[in-house]
Amino acid sequence: MKRIKLVAILVSVVFIAFVVRIISMTTIGSFLLQVPGWVYFLYAGIVFCGYKAVQAFTDDKKKEQALIEQEGEILMKKVRESREKSKVGS
Repeated sequence: MKRIKLVAILVSVVFIAFVVRIISMTTIGSFLLQVPGWVYFLYAGIVFCGYKAVQAFTDDKKKEQALIEQEGEILMKKVRESREKSKVGS
Protein backbone atom coordinates (compact mmCIF):
# COMPACT_ATOMS: atom_id res chain seq x y z
CA MET A 1 0.00 0.00 0.00
CA LYS A 2 1.28 3.45 -0.77
CA ARG A 3 2.47 5.46 2.17
CA ILE A 4 0.12 8.39 1.49
CA LYS A 5 -2.89 6.09 1.30
CA LEU A 6 -1.93 4.44 4.58
CA VAL A 7 -1.56 7.83 6.30
CA ALA A 8 -4.93 8.95 4.93
CA ILE A 9 -6.59 5.81 6.28
CA LEU A 10 -5.01 6.25 9.71
CA VAL A 11 -6.04 9.91 9.88
CA SER A 12 -9.58 8.94 8.87
CA VAL A 13 -9.79 6.28 11.58
CA VAL A 14 -8.55 8.71 14.24
CA PHE A 15 -11.01 11.36 13.05
CA ILE A 16 -13.92 8.91 13.15
CA ALA A 17 -12.93 7.78 16.65
CA PHE A 18 -12.77 11.43 17.75
CA VAL A 19 -16.20 12.21 16.29
CA VAL A 20 -17.73 9.12 17.91
CA ARG A 21 -16.25 10.15 21.25
CA ILE A 22 -17.59 13.71 20.97
CA ILE A 23 -21.04 12.50 19.92
CA SER A 24 -21.20 10.00 22.77
CA MET A 25 -20.75 12.84 25.28
CA THR A 26 -23.73 14.88 23.98
CA THR A 27 -27.48 14.38 24.15
CA ILE A 28 -27.43 13.48 20.48
CA GLY A 29 -24.89 10.83 21.36
CA SER A 30 -27.15 9.31 23.98
CA PHE A 31 -29.90 9.13 21.35
CA LEU A 32 -27.51 7.52 18.87
CA LEU A 33 -26.47 4.94 21.44
CA GLN A 34 -30.11 3.90 21.88
CA VAL A 35 -30.43 3.03 18.18
CA PRO A 36 -29.89 -0.69 17.47
CA GLY A 37 -26.55 -1.61 15.94
CA TRP A 38 -28.06 -3.14 12.80
CA VAL A 39 -29.29 0.32 11.78
CA TYR A 40 -25.70 1.51 11.47
CA PHE A 41 -24.91 -1.49 9.29
CA LEU A 42 -27.89 -0.56 7.16
CA TYR A 43 -26.57 3.01 6.78
CA ALA A 44 -23.12 1.70 5.93
CA GLY A 45 -24.63 -0.61 3.32
CA ILE A 46 -26.52 2.25 1.71
CA VAL A 47 -23.38 4.38 1.54
CA PHE A 48 -21.36 1.46 0.16
CA CYS A 49 -23.96 0.76 -2.53
CA GLY A 50 -23.95 4.41 -3.53
CA TYR A 51 -20.17 4.40 -3.75
CA LYS A 52 -20.16 1.26 -5.91
CA ALA A 53 -22.88 2.71 -8.17
CA VAL A 54 -20.84 5.87 -8.75
CA GLN A 55 -17.73 3.78 -9.37
CA ALA A 56 -19.55 1.58 -11.90
CA PHE A 57 -20.96 4.65 -13.64
CA THR A 58 -17.53 6.24 -14.04
CA ASP A 59 -16.02 2.95 -15.27
CA ASP A 60 -18.78 2.57 -17.86
CA LYS A 61 -18.29 6.14 -18.98
CA LYS A 62 -14.54 5.58 -19.45
CA LYS A 63 -15.16 2.37 -21.44
CA GLU A 64 -17.76 4.11 -23.58
CA GLN A 65 -15.38 6.99 -24.26
CA ALA A 66 -12.62 4.55 -25.28
CA LEU A 67 -15.03 2.78 -27.64
CA ILE A 68 -16.10 6.09 -29.19
CA GLU A 69 -12.48 7.07 -29.75
CA GLN A 70 -11.73 3.68 -31.32
CA GLU A 71 -14.72 3.92 -33.67
CA GLY A 72 -13.75 7.49 -34.55
CA GLU A 73 -10.24 6.36 -35.43
CA ILE A 74 -11.63 3.63 -37.72
CA LEU A 75 -13.89 6.18 -39.41
CA MET A 76 -11.02 8.64 -39.89
CA LYS A 77 -8.89 5.86 -41.40
CA LYS A 78 -11.63 5.14 -43.95
CA VAL A 79 -11.93 8.85 -44.77
CA ARG A 80 -8.16 9.13 -45.30
CA GLU A 81 -8.17 6.06 -47.56
CA SER A 82 -11.04 7.44 -49.64
CA ARG A 83 -9.22 10.78 -50.00
CA GLU A 84 -6.08 9.01 -51.13
CA LYS A 85 -8.06 6.98 -53.69
CA SER A 86 -9.74 10.12 -55.00
CA LYS A 87 -6.36 11.90 -55.32
CA VAL A 88 -4.85 8.92 -57.15
CA GLY A 89 -7.88 8.65 -59.44
CA SER A 90 -7.77 12.36 -60.36
